Amino acid sequence: MIVRPHQAPSGESLLFLIPQSVHAALSGDLASHWGNGGFLPLVHPEVVWPAIFHHDDGWIPTDNAPPIDPETKRPVSFLDSPPADSHAIWTKSIQGAARISPFAQYLIAEHFMMLREQSHSADSEAGRTFLSKYDELCESWRDRWEERHPACHEEDVQRAIRQLRFFDWFSLWLCLADRTEPHTFEETPQDVPLTITPQEEGVFVTEPWPWTVQDVHVAVGGWLVPDRNYDDTDDLLREMNDWRRLHWRFVPK
Repeated sequence: MIVRPHQAPSGESLLFLIPQSVHAALSGDLASHWGNGGFLPLVHPEVVWPAIFHHDDGWIPTDNAPPIDPETKRPVSFLDSPPADSHAIWTKSIQGAARISPFAQYLIAEHFMMLREQSHSADSEAGRTFLSKYDELCESWRDRWEERHPACHEEDVQRAIRQLRFFDWFSLWLCLADRTEPHTFEETPQDVPLTITPQEEGVFVTEPWPWTVQDVHVAVGGWLVPDRNYDDTDDLLREMNDWRRLHWRFVPK
């Protein structure tokens, strides 16, 4: 779950809870119609696009019954998920991608392996076990994909991984906080800097323009709940009845 601070017009402190699967769907929406100018289109979009869209499906059961942090008494953010819990959730996402393609499993597993490698728990027993397991499986999935698609070269594979990781971060950047200052994404799939400049509420001027359509309108949904101590998951679920949406519109300079 993404746990985003929110203040009501009355001044009341609230939490905006955005399910991880909703954030991933936003990643897919941002990836749609991508590929203008110096920004290349998705590699094998019939596989890479659904992999981006569904890469966090493993979170759905957890986000439907969010755990409560025993110390803060607040919903557990995905950023604070214990490694063992994250590994179990990531495994569900990877397994679920089998319905798309072995290449989708490969991409999602590589994404999660990179997240673990960059974390403080990379050298823990759980971290090493996770990385070792999926290192072997990734080799198998990639071999199966390349048997069917011998023209898919290493450059394409690496670009596909970068595309998934970029759209994941782009979506998270939008979901984690209200953005009021210009931001430049330096690590885009082709390393072409992309600058997003907020204008009036929810509108972002985008330079250079990376999409093949004239403007892009995206949204996510989530629950607004009071920012208070929660006894347990059932206590939180009783408050999860106010579903709201956040909207963003991207326009060229």
